Amino acid sequence: MRVFFSAVFSALLTTAAVNPANAAYQIGDVVDNFTLVDLDGISRSLYDYKGKIIVLNFGEYWCSPCIAEWSVMTDQLWDPNKDSGVMVFTIGSDNESSFRSKANLYGGGWPWIFDPTGNLYSEYGNGYVPYNVVIDQDFRLAWGEAGWFSSFDHMQDAITPLLENLVVHRVEPNSVTASAGDFVTLDVSLENLGTTTATATAEVDAILVRGTRHREHPGNPMEAQKVRLHAGETRSQTVRMQVPPGAPAGDYFVRVGVGGSSESPAASDVMHLRVE
Repeated sequence: MRVFFSAVFSALLTTAAVNPANAAYQIGDVVDNFTLVDLDGISRSLYDYKGKIIVLNFGEYWCSPCIAEWSVMTDQLWDPNKDSGVMVFTIGSDNESSFRSKANLYGGGWPWIFDPTGNLYSEYGNGYVPYNVVIDQDFRLAWGEAGWFSSFDHMQDAITPLLENLVVHRVEPNSVTASAGDFVTLDVSLENLGTTTATATAEVDAILVRGTRHREHPGNPMEAQKVRLHAGETRSQTVRMQVPPGAPAGDYFVRVGVGGSSESPAASDVMHLRVE
C-alpha cells in the first residue's frame, strides 16, 4: 500500500516539478499508450485524446490529502480547463469499491479509472499519493509533482504555457497499410487557437510499435513543411512521407508534430501505420 503525505510533510516538499529517479518516465520522455476501463465501463486509451494536454491524477480512497484535492478538483482544475483542450484521468489501485465511492462523491465529469496492477502508477510515480503529472500534446511528460499544496496553482502553471498560442491538428486517414519504402500522403488540419500570429511546422516521424518506448525509427527522410497560421485561422496541409525503406513489417504510429517558437508550444496527432 502506498503511503500518503501528512500536511506537514507536504508543506516541506519543493514546489518544482518532481521527477523521481525510480519512475520509468522522466521529464521529456514520450510516454507509451495505455488502455484501461473506467468506472463507467468505458475503455479509455491515452492515444484517443489526440492533441490534448493530459493530466494523470493518482490517488487512493484512504488518502486524506487526495480527498482534499478531489474536493476542489472540479472547481479548480476541471471546469477552468475542460474546454481548452485539457483531459483529466483520476487513477487508483487500492480497493475498487472504496475508490468508486470517492468517485461518486467527488467525480466531476472526467474519467475515474481503477488499475488493480498499479503498473501505471509505477511508471510515473515515486511511491506517494497524491501524485499528478501533465503530459503535453506531443505525448511527452512535461511535469510531475507529489503532495497536495491546497490548490492546483502549481499544475496550472505547467498547463497554461502549453495552452498559449496552441495549434491543434488532425491527421487523415487514421490508418494506412503500406510496404517499406512506400510513400504515404496525409491530410493535416491545423488550427491556431492563440491570440497572436504563429508559425506551425508539421513534422512527421515514424515511431516503432507499442511497448518500445516509441523510439523514433532511423532513416525517415521526411522534410518539415512550414505553414504560417494567423490567430483563429484554420488551414489544411498535405504532407507526404516515405516509410523508411528498412522498416520491418509490423504496426507503427506516425506522429505529426506541430512546433514553432517558445511562444508556440508543440502539439501533435498520431495515426496508425501497418507495414506489410
